[in-house]
Amino acid sequence: MKKFFIALSILLTIASCNSIPPSNLVSGTVPNDTIPLRGFSKVSVHPDKLLKINTNCDLAMRIEIVQSKNYAETIMELKNRALLIGGNAISLSKMTESTSATYLIGKIYLCSVKPYHLHPHPLGI
Repeated sequence: MKKFFIALSILLTIASCNSIPPSNLVSGTVPNDTIPLRGFSKVSVHPDKLLKINTNCDLAMRIEIVQSKNYAETIMELKNRALLIGGNAISLSKMTESTSATYLIGKIYLCSVKPYHLHPHPLGI
């Protein structure tokens, strides 16, 4: 009986070893379009100075984004990232746009009471 359990444990150990070599190959395509997440309209864009002095807003993250997309899609990406980390307001510290890329430094804030938003943005931004 003892020999049976030893043989069974050796057999299970050998059987549990993965004999298929691991593959590091990943294939697929990355979409070029930016798709707004659900709740996208709840994240608003404000001047950085207004969010800094507002005691109801806490800076959650400062992020640098460089993309080969236009301004509107880059802001949409920033708002999506704000949603993912729980922020509800964003601001831009620096933004540069060329014909091939957009570079921005954005800040994501979590505001318990958001400042009044005076102006609408194009494309729902």
